[in-house]
Amino acid sequence: MFNNLGLTLTPDSMISFRDAEWPMVIMSFLAFAGNTCYPIFLRLSIWTMSKVLPRNSAIQEPLNFLLEHPRRCYTLLFPSKQTWVLFGILFVLNFVDTLLIIVLDLHNPAVAVLPVGQRILAAIFQAASSRHTGTATFVLSDVNPAVQLSLLVMMYISVFPLAISIRASNTYEERSLGIYEPPEIEVDESESTGPSYLLKHMQNQLSFDLWYIFLGVFCISIAESDKIMDGADPAFNLFSILFEVTSAYANVGLSLGYPNVNVSLCGKFTPFGKVVICIMMIRGRHRGLPYELDRAIMLPDERLVEGTSDSEA
Repeated sequence: MFNNLGLTLTPDSMISFRDAEWPMVIMSFLAFAGNTCYPIFLRLSIWTMSKVLPRNSAIQEPLNFLLEHPRRCYTLLFPSKQTWVLFGILFVLNFVDTLLIIVLDLHNPAVAVLPVGQRILAAIFQAASSRHTGTATFVLSDVNPAVQLSLLVMMYISVFPLAISIRASNTYEERSLGIYEPPEIEVDESESTGPSYLLKHMQNQLSFDLWYIFLGVFCISIAESDKIMDGADPAFNLFSILFEVTSAYANVGLSLGYPNVNVSLCGKFTPFGKVVICIMMIRGRHRGLPYELDRAIMLPDERLVEGTSDSEA
């Protein structure tokens, strides 16, 4: 769970454990802590240590430096404001996802079979898995179609909360870090922060990723055209393929499955379709990576050399 791989030894993912309260709580926490909430727990741990340790401790100085200059030391350690914004975004996304699962499947036997308390915990776990681990506490092909669509959207935007936080803290000492811009693109320092800057990046990322997803769906639709056109096999349809490709591209691992088999839908694809899924996973794994090293992290000798060159200029 912490590594967000989604592999389990049970054939039905986590459905066997959905009525166990404590495993659901612990695994939900691990799923969050190992992915998008990692920067939050990291800063919380550093802040807690700075408050617990004595003021005259030798560790206080490095801890305070980490809290005051987080991006100088680590790409995924954010200032206080960006950390709270990240927490707010994640809370809203998970709250909405959990609420949709509970409300839209209120009378669905596939979900309502659980008591209210266990149903809420299972829904929270499923909301976490929609962007992280790819495990499931419900048979996703049996849930409300609107819930399936919400899970698809959550998988697609899984990388955005962290990307927004990284880009929002993408300046240090009044200079761009250059972590998410190609070398040939000049970034206006006055426009490198603020809602318009983040909105521009989100629009670019959304449009950029859609090309790969649509291309993958198109290729698989060609390879699996006979199964899609076969009315006797309703598990094969364009939405199921779109769900599978989006899950692969987002590196989540959720699937609507296939009847009477303990594999995901892509297990029934042709070899070419499986190759396309592998390509989608590899390409999606690299989205959000920086174009170059984070300029916030500079060794002392690099700082000295740069300071000398600036003074000579």
